[in-house]
Amino acid sequence: MTASTPIDVLIVGAGPTGLVLACELARRQVGFRLIEAMSQPSVASRGKGLQPRSLEVFDDLGIADRIIAHGRFHMPMRFHDADGAVKDQDIYEGHEPTPDAPYASPLMIPQWRVESILRERLVELGGQVDFATSLEDFTKDDTGVTATLMSNGVAETVRARWLVACDGGRSKTRGLLGVDFIGETLETYRMFVGDVKATGIDREFWHAWRTDDGFLAMAPLPGTDTFQFQASLSPEAPTEPSLQIFQEILERRTHRTDIHLHDATWMSYWRANVRMVDRYRVGRAFLAGDAAHVHSPAGGQGMNTGIQDAYNLGWKLAAVIEGADAALLDTYEEERLPVAAWVLGVSTELLTKLAQSKHIA
Repeated sequence: MTASTPIDVLIVGAGPTGLVLACELARRQVGFRLIEAMSQPSVASRGKGLQPRSLEVFDDLGIADRIIAHGRFHMPMRFHDADGAVKDQDIYEGHEPTPDAPYASPLMIPQWRVESILRERLVELGGQVDFATSLEDFTKDDTGVTATLMSNGVAETVRARWLVACDGGRSKTRGLLGVDFIGETLETYRMFVGDVKATGIDREFWHAWRTDDGFLAMAPLPGTDTFQFQASLSPEAPTEPSLQIFQEILERRTHRTDIHLHDATWMSYWRANVRMVDRYRVGRAFLAGDAAHVHSPAGGQGMNTGIQDAYNLGWKLAAVIEGADAALLDTYEEERLPVAAWVLGVSTELLTKLAQSKHIA
């Protein structure tokens, strides 16, 4: 086992949350290490929308223009009824930028693209992601943590003053900290989601079908030639996704055979988890993003809440490391935990309403 040079912050997980935190620390010249258990970047769309506040964060990080260039504002919805009638709607119509609100509406952009741009910015700031590197265990004391990492079968010991868990809803770090993930899995709300290419359907609208079998949506992902496919599932439906099943669902719910799905790059079975921690800090360790809270995709808040967690924590960690009163770090939980609780409540309420109307986005 090897030992590395001590660092200020060890960040576990290189999704949007971990990457924003790393960029924030890098530009403030704080020593950190960002590790990711996956061997390579994700190619999944997962979250596909950035809220105005997240765009303000990216503006401050110097990448808003790049993000906007790969996304789209005001993607209109096209609702298809069983009788073939359609209704088009831009739910953000009339929302225009002002000096006080430079970004007036959400931007549609796949999560993998956001991560790619953040990694690019991190390199510009002198940082990097250590892929195929996992946190195996750690001990903590009054001055920091001593972590055991594993990379390509080689164990390494790292000493850090602070540890931040950004490793998602199944966070191993959260488990090692002994923090409960309070909430429930809503078995009533299940769906398939995936990234697919398609012929026979235009890319000018976010298409949604409302049927007795459930909802179906196909959202064109800006800057790509793929759609995000979403379909609700009945209790007896199979839970192993496949392109064939996606195609069958599409034909059954649209009553069309001219739309053909192909070249899926990501497919997943999703259940609605509504959970959060009751504390964001355990001594020298913090939780952020999905490691601290998971909820319905309704309203497009998941990726955004994590981005804003990281932005809030980043400058505070940097300030304390530079000599500010350590009590500043207590405000991270004070400010972000109520936001997470509010988002969980609102997104769950919205999920219920959308499910009743047979449309979830």
